[in-house]
Amino acid sequence: MVAIRSLTAILTYVIGLCGMIPLFPWLTTFPRVILLVGLLSGLWQDRKGSWQLKPWMQNVVIVPVFFFYALQFSHANPAQPVISVLAIMLAVRLSGEKSVRHSLQIYTLSMFCLASSSLFDLSPVFLIYLGLLLFMVAFALVLLTFQNQDHAMMVSTSDLKKILLSALLMPVFAVPLILFFFPIMPRTQLPLWYFLSPPSLRTTGYSDTVEPGSQSSITETRSLAFRAEMPRQAQKQLYWRGTVFNRTDGNKWTRISQIPTEQPEFTGQTVRQVIYPEPSAGRTLIALDRPAALVMQRVIRSPDGVFELSRLLGGRLSYSADSQSNGLIAQRNAINRRFYTQLPDLLPARIKALVLEIARAGRDDSARVEFLENYFRNGGYRYSTVDLATGDRALEQFLFEKKQGHCEFFASSFALLLRAADVPCRLVGGYLGGEYNDLGGYYLITDAKAHVWVEAYIDGSGWVRIDPSSFAANAGEVWAASSSQNLLLRISLVLDSINYVWNRSVISYDFEQQVNIVRHVGSRLQGINPSKILRASLPYFAGIVLLALLLFAIRRASYFHNREQRVLSRFLRIIEREFSISTGDGGVGLFEIALLADNIHVSNFVKIYAGAVYHDRGLTDDEYLRLKQILRSLKGVESKIS
Repeated sequence: MVAIRSLTAILTYVIGLCGMIPLFPWLTTFPRVILLVGLLSGLWQDRKGSWQLKPWMQNVVIVPVFFFYALQFSHANPAQPVISVLAIMLAVRLSGEKSVRHSLQIYTLSMFCLASSSLFDLSPVFLIYLGLLLFMVAFALVLLTFQNQDHAMMVSTSDLKKILLSALLMPVFAVPLILFFFPIMPRTQLPLWYFLSPPSLRTTGYSDTVEPGSQSSITETRSLAFRAEMPRQAQKQLYWRGTVFNRTDGNKWTRISQIPTEQPEFTGQTVRQVIYPEPSAGRTLIALDRPAALVMQRVIRSPDGVFELSRLLGGRLSYSADSQSNGLIAQRNAINRRFYTQLPDLLPARIKALVLEIARAGRDDSARVEFLENYFRNGGYRYSTVDLATGDRALEQFLFEKKQGHCEFFASSFALLLRAADVPCRLVGGYLGGEYNDLGGYYLITDAKAHVWVEAYIDGSGWVRIDPSSFAANAGEVWAASSSQNLLLRISLVLDSINYVWNRSVISYDFEQQVNIVRHVGSRLQGINPSKILRASLPYFAGIVLLALLLFAIRRASYFHNREQRVLSRFLRIIEREFSISTGDGGVGLFEIALLADNIHVSNFVKIYAGAVYHDRGLTDDEYLRLKQILRSLKGVESKIS
């Protein structure tokens, strides 16, 4: 036997934990401490069986806490005070006696706490906690109904299984409704919680400036930047374009808005991608270099192939892009050479000497670019993220002394030398490479893949992508594509594919996708030919009818008997099995069976059955139920026949 009260108390603590754990990382220190103290206090008092904290004491504690956080509520900080109050209220209730009313309050607060955690992170783990919480709350509510009737009620293990089954059926029956209403319910362009409190936004792996020499070493972060759903591409084509830096001032490259008009001409093979970026503090939209078109509302397109949101939306979004990835974009019009050859006011003497050497080596832009490529390729430069040159002379030190640096050093110095040699160029910031997830059919790009390269303009060809970092002596070691995946990486890709499906199917599902689905269904319906479908389905329909008739014929003799015949057949089977009395061929009548069996239940059955059937009438509902109860009592009865 199991005590209902003990079981509901355990469930109450587990439900409280389901609400606490997802919200806990987003709380400040004080609510965290109160949650832990409240939980431990409740467990300790439950173990002792005495409750020192009375309900009136708990209410007194909650009131000043509510006013304290109410004063902190503001437009800039709307979420933190609310979740702190919810967490402290849950802790206070967990520290008290688990009466029926207080248990219901704990269940409600736990659900509110779980819902509040979605303000900060709505990952697939949230769905797991939600499923557990719904099931356990349904189970606990059934138990509380019994506890409310009898405070000391005990139930057997078999009865507990029945209660558990009934509780499980409630959320199971709700799942089809959830799946039905999710795709069709109206929705806003963004989830409502972003308007209350936008989730913490990550800073992308690249910034709005390129400034080599600002630090002596850099640390690569492995946080996710975006996913790109697309077929697998050659590794050398995986340049993801973000922004363009078109102005230099010393070591620093920035982007200015006064961009000369360009008319790019896209003639190569188009690669379609669907991009799912992580929430970011920037407005730049990433796409495979170079994007020809990007499908999304409220997007500003610049002539140099940069796409930006007109305003920061926050939260998750998705968009599709068409790109030409061969690294060469022709131009229909002449570019502004003066704009793309601007230089800092002062250049070091050694850089000027190298520029003169470049100018003498090639008479046109193409020859000068080729000379500089060979200079970097044969100059003993190495790619490195430590022991970097710093200060105003960082580029000069990189070129002539240290000869090691990361992509910003390679790209900045290469572009500076090209401009000084009167070759138009600019820097492009984005990402390089990515890990392909075969299970999900998408690339996974992290902040560690942030990269900067050069675009140089060659007369007769157009803008040409040049990656000076690839000329480093150790470039093969740095960018070599892994030929095999270890077990840990494969597991991480499987887990990431689950997260990807969740974000694509649930988080990013918005009104625009609903409209696209309706249009797709409408176009499919227009192509339906009812007569053709009817002709094609006739053989299947005929087969189903024949199968139903066959089953009807097989089961007719037993299944479709009236209830008097069914209950008598069942009675005779039990008599043969339990009392070893042969009833075949009608040789033994009911009254003879009653005498031979010498059993009160058998006698009662015969009396009720004969009183109805032998008087040419059917069994009443009450008689039928009594006979079924007698049959249940006869199961397992030992024969009294010696």
